[in-house]
Amino acid sequence: MIILMRILLLLLEIQIIYGLVISPLFNNWYCLDFIKNVDKSKPLKFNIGEMPLVVWFKNETTPLSTINICSHQGSTLDSGKINNKGCLICPYHGLSHDKSMAYGKTIIHEGKLWWSYNNYKKPPSIPFYNNKNYKRTEISVDMNANILDCIHNLIDINHPQFIHNSILGFGNTNDPISNVKIFNYKNKKKLGLSLNYKSNTKLRYVKQELKTSNNFHIYDYPFTSWSRVSLNNKQNLFVYVNLLPLTKDTTRWFITLSHNYWKSDVEMKLMELAGRIILDQDKDQMNIQAKTSKLKSLWINKIKINNENHLEDLRKIIKTNNDNSLDLFPSI
Repeated sequence: MIILMRILLLLLEIQIIYGLVISPLFNNWYCLDFIKNVDKSKPLKFNIGEMPLVVWFKNETTPLSTINICSHQGSTLDSGKINNKGCLICPYHGLSHDKSMAYGKTIIHEGKLWWSYNNYKKPPSIPFYNNKNYKRTEISVDMNANILDCIHNLIDINHPQFIHNSILGFGNTNDPISNVKIFNYKNKKKLGLSLNYKSNTKLRYVKQELKTSNNFHIYDYPFTSWSRVSLNNKQNLFVYVNLLPLTKDTTRWFITLSHNYWKSDVEMKLMELAGRIILDQDKDQMNIQAKTSKLKSLWINKIKINNENHLEDLRKIIKTNNDNSLDLFPSI
């Protein structure tokens, strides 16, 4: 039985190599959830695009994963049980799934559960993650927009003055952006951007009353972005985001706010509240983004406004690295 299962997995891997099921994009790391949200005593289902996965923990310590379809007669496996040997038991006929039947690699890294089909490097790291002077706030939210719209949002520097300019936003409608610099990296998978941003007076308390902050942004292909907001007295706020495509028009954001100020319990709650308010403002915009279609792909990106030169570099990175055998990225 085990030999048969390995043959079936090998056949599936051959399909993958030739792009019939998934593409090399799956060799990147995908954040599945914050580990604090995971119940290790039972199997958990996840989707990466249309790829259904099930993850379970051997002895509640070692994560394993496979396709969430039993290769015997097609039952989903997330309603199965984990036995005392750490095997996942199919609820239909009791077929036992162990490490030899795992599909892809699942690890815990910096407080998150990650999956990759085949990647020997570590997942992306959060700056200052192990620095005891930094506190972290973790938030997840589902956005009703495709993965490319979400990536653009994360590195777009023009939208805050329109989307985040309410009484509980930081956007400033009075020429807030200055000193923009773009950084391209040799590996052609990263894009950097620095600028000065003049915040409005409404949510300035999050920035320690600083009128103009120095901001640095990184996009790390395919689904990671982080920003550093530098304040007075060497105080920093890092906003770190991992994206998980759920469907063509639904993307889950995993946000880590890492900061070396506002470290009391009350201040931590205020930081989380401020983060959720800003994310809700982004979510309102994502809700009205046009859905993925050939017409949308043909129609957009024909006009460029100020401070958008880096978006051309962003699209070049995606075109260079995306093999187009998997339709996670809409045509650009």
